Amino acid sequence: MYQILKLLKFPNIFHAFSEKEDGDLSTNFDLEAKIVTRREKFLGKLNLRLDDCVKMQVAHGDEVVEANGKLKGISLRDWRKAIHVDGLVTSKKNTFLFLLIADCLPIILYDPVNEVVGLVHAGWKGVDLNIVGKTIEKLGVLYETNPNNLVIGIGPAARKDSFIKENPSQKNDLKWKDFLEAMDGNYYKVDFVGLAKKQLVDSGIRKENIFDCGIDTVKDNRFFSHVREGKLPPNKQGRFACVVGIRSV
Repeated sequence: MYQILKLLKFPNIFHAFSEKEDGDLSTNFDLEAKIVTRREKFLGKLNLRLDDCVKMQVAHGDEVVEANGKLKGISLRDWRKAIHVDGLVTSKKNTFLFLLIADCLPIILYDPVNEVVGLVHAGWKGVDLNIVGKTIEKLGVLYETNPNNLVIGIGPAARKDSFIKENPSQKNDLKWKDFLEAMDGNYYKVDFVGLAKKQLVDSGIRKENIFDCGIDTVKDNRFFSHVREGKLPPNKQGRFACVVGIRSV
């Protein structure tokens, strides 16, 4: 289990990331019962249950919704019941948001004034669509969250030196100008984490409230990485989890 140290000073929010030693927690359709057992075991280490959690099934878009408490548990047991979005928010205590990733960026948002939490899946496509900005807007609409109060946790993800694309579609997009670095052969380093952090600041988040763990999943073997392991046999690949929520006192 990994946690962002600077988030731990906020006692009401709980968060954790699984590591490789917790096993692949993604949905393998042939071994779904084993996956559920692994999820139960990991959550048990956190004093959580499947029935405490709502699972997000990433869609690589920019939709953000309020977590449906009726899907607690079942969304982790049955992949068809997961919520197909890239951002979940909730003000409900003991409703924990559950996301699986392997190089894309998990972003935790916490409003300590209104006791609201959000979880975002931000791959380069989601960043291109400014999903973080749209999540902050959603928090404002639903819960009257002031961006000035938000605390942000930037989780493990593929960083600029590790995320390389050939002839990326965004290379002529001005918003990416400072976040693409040209290499030989029409390849580019893509700093989608850097652009996401800029979008947070542009949305009113104070820089001192953005806590970036700095972990590069491609280089850090504690975490699954699609970039590093994508060509390996399926049983050598996987996804790690991010779990976040507000515990009742």
